[in-house]
Amino acid sequence: MRLVKYIAIAIINGFGVVIGIIWVAVPTTVAQPSLNYQLAISARQQDGETPQSLSELYKLRDRLKVQLDNLAKTPDSSPFPAELWKSAIQRQQSQTLTQQLQNVQSQIQIEERAKYNWDDAAKLAAQAVLIGRTSNPSSATWEESQRLWQLAINKLRLIPHESFLADRAIDKTIEYQGNLSVATYEMQVARSVEKVRAEEEEIRERARKEQEKKEFARREIERKEQEKKDRARKELERQEFQRQELARKELERQELARKELERQEFEKQELARKELERQEFEKQELARKELERQEAARKELERQELEKQELARQELERQELERQELARQELERQELARQELERQELERNQQATPQPTPESTATPTPAPVTPGASPPNFFFAGDTNRDGQINEQDEAGKEQWSLSKGALILFNDRNNDRGKIPTWKQTKVSAPRRAAMLSQVNLTLSENFKTSQLFITADSIASPHISVFQKTGDGWQPVDISGAKPLVFSTNIVLGVEAKQFADRNWNGTVNLKATAQNNGQEIASTTIQMGVSPWMIAPNTAPVTEVQVSDRGSVNSEFISQLKQAVEPTGAKVKILQGDRTWMQDTQKNGYVQLPEKSDLRLFNVALKSNSEPEKNPPVKLTQDRDLKVVKIGNPRSLDPVSQWSDGYGNLQVTPPIPGHPMGRVYYGNSGNASFNPEVLDFIQAQRIQGPPVDIDTSWLLTRQVDEIINFIPTQTPGQYVMAIASPEAGVKLLEELEGRGYGDVTINRGLSTQTTVSAALQNRALIQHNLYLQNQKLNPIIEKLKREFLLRDDQIIQVPVMFGYSGYAWWPNMVNSVPVNGKLLVSNPRGPMIEGVDYTQERLRQLLLPAGVSVSFLDDRYYQELKGNVQSATNTVRKPEERPFWQSLPNTGAQ
Repeated sequence: MRLVKYIAIAIINGFGVVIGIIWVAVPTTVAQPSLNYQLAISARQQDGETPQSLSELYKLRDRLKVQLDNLAKTPDSSPFPAELWKSAIQRQQSQTLTQQLQNVQSQIQIEERAKYNWDDAAKLAAQAVLIGRTSNPSSATWEESQRLWQLAINKLRLIPHESFLADRAIDKTIEYQGNLSVATYEMQVARSVEKVRAEEEEIRERARKEQEKKEFARREIERKEQEKKDRARKELERQEFQRQELARKELERQELARKELERQEFEKQELARKELERQEFEKQELARKELERQEAARKELERQELEKQELARQELERQELERQELARQELERQELARQELERQELERNQQATPQPTPESTATPTPAPVTPGASPPNFFFAGDTNRDGQINEQDEAGKEQWSLSKGALILFNDRNNDRGKIPTWKQTKVSAPRRAAMLSQVNLTLSENFKTSQLFITADSIASPHISVFQKTGDGWQPVDISGAKPLVFSTNIVLGVEAKQFADRNWNGTVNLKATAQNNGQEIASTTIQMGVSPWMIAPNTAPVTEVQVSDRGSVNSEFISQLKQAVEPTGAKVKILQGDRTWMQDTQKNGYVQLPEKSDLRLFNVALKSNSEPEKNPPVKLTQDRDLKVVKIGNPRSLDPVSQWSDGYGNLQVTPPIPGHPMGRVYYGNSGNASFNPEVLDFIQAQRIQGPPVDIDTSWLLTRQVDEIINFIPTQTPGQYVMAIASPEAGVKLLEELEGRGYGDVTINRGLSTQTTVSAALQNRALIQHNLYLQNQKLNPIIEKLKREFLLRDDQIIQVPVMFGYSGYAWWPNMVNSVPVNGKLLVSNPRGPMIEGVDYTQERLRQLLLPAGVSVSFLDDRYYQELKGNVQSATNTVRKPEERPFWQSLPNTGAQ
């Protein structure tokens, strides 16, 4: 092959030399300029001067023009006939010069065209040289070089033979013909090499295709053999599947028959149970009504007794006032008689002795004070404008308290739930447990009152519910607010006021405090302020979390606690594990807070409502910051029937995030019809006038009767935005139907639970399916409409979470609505759904639903709680950061006053 290549290259080289010799031949028209033209030019020049360049032609042309101009200035005629020959000579000279000028201009045009062609040829040659210097040029490169050399030669051939450049053009043409021959030769060599390479590549390609053909034939044989084996295997599998399918259908038929018998038996037992429950309920209802009648009678007797005592107290007060008035009048009479005797004695002395000047007999007496008025030097006020300090600006509006204005009092239960008697019923008042929680009131006096007695009194309705202390050199001392014992006198008296309870159904939370100055039993100055208890509020689920509380149940929930810590601690919150506490931490207490103004700041205090059920098993849960926690019980324990035993759990009392008209959120609760959430607590919420009126939600169909089983508010990544998750049995049924439609009917759901089954088996339980669809249509859909109406929710704020419920109202698989938002993460029960390609299908569905909100989800293993018919939120409790914006600045324009 190499020998053939070398022979081809030698032939092409010889061919290129021949072509070069032929093309180098110079045309006759270029090589031999016209002799007549040269002679004409030389004959016309003066003194034998012949132009040799274009610039000399330009000079010759200019000189001829000057000579013609000079002849034109010479007169054409002469007065002497003898000089006529001179005129003829001038005309002859003028004609000769004109002809010479025309010839020179013609030559200039020829030279200009020649120079233009010369320059073009040089540019083309430069391009050809540049292309020829390319590294590893191909045949196409040499072909382009050949084309440029040919164009350059053609440009040179356009130079006329009369031109001064004709000789140089001939030399250049010979040079370019040589370069053209080289380019042609190299082009032929390159083409030969490329042809050889193409032939070698073609040979290799044919060999490759032949190899591929053989490989394809081998694979085809293997494929057909494998297909034959696969058909045989599939036929065996089909026969085995048919056999198993027949066996499965037989088992399903038997299982359906068994379940039908169980269902009938269950319905029979359920009817019997409901009948017993109905009878028991009627019995308990009669007993409850009797107890309520007796309680109403007892309260009426107590009210009459209180009224009787109040009338007696008022009568005693009236008699005491009359006694004091008589004593005051008697003292005044005696004082006037004494002054009269002194005056008479003084007159007798004046008659017996020289009269002194008036100045020498004057005795200092205190400046008179107008009785009954509040002079400027008698200042009595609290923090009326809630700016954290007390000054003259707090005078305006101090007599009328409202949610938006007026001095606030803190609830400060000194017993902290240890006493058997409610604090407000105790008559003995000790020093405050925490002076920092006292609401300060200032009484500032002038020296004119130093001989007066000062008293602080409270209205009779509020008196049992507050305590007042005076700050003295010996610490805080209790103040008698009945008006029997005066204050320790000072011109700057600092008082501290605390509330023994919040506003409730029996007390609106306000108190009228009156400061009185008396001289000899006569009131000489007084003024009144009105104060109110700072309302108790609940932080919504969208608020940041500082602590998550859970009860240690031993090994049964150890894995749950471990996963809880792994999910919570990275968010900055703490996990508090309580030993031996109740299982359902959410029901034990509802953590809330109160606000109090402070100079350039806001003071926040944690206050928890403690459950009244099983008090010996339900101690208050202390926070990590124990000193900040107050605990209060509202109402009395109720004896509820077993069906409604969880109605009073605090999982059944929830609050929304801020919504239109309710900037601090609005409370909602579960109403089971027969036994709603504790009415005394609801009245307590209403009395706070901040997060009410509470909205009742129908939970009569739920086993626990608690609203947190079906509704939850979840914060999104956008600050201040949230979505509402609501349980949707219809979505649960559709999820199962979707799985079966995709061919996953045999996949297990409720994995590892007592309700474990398959997708198809669940769908074939028509009673269960119809029960859940009934709940959606008759219960959940009306609830959704009510929530949209009461909370002004949009459809895009509502997420319907797939859930299914058993006949008695428990979550059939772990309830993902009963979840806990913690600082950007949502703690959710692991639904133990069908595993599709290694992914829990139900978990993935929730992630997709929450994806637009940007919520991060952590699934926790709560099998222990699921078998007890509860989930993550029921098993935990949270301490959330209070709202940092003062409630009095957040009230709507039509806010409660």
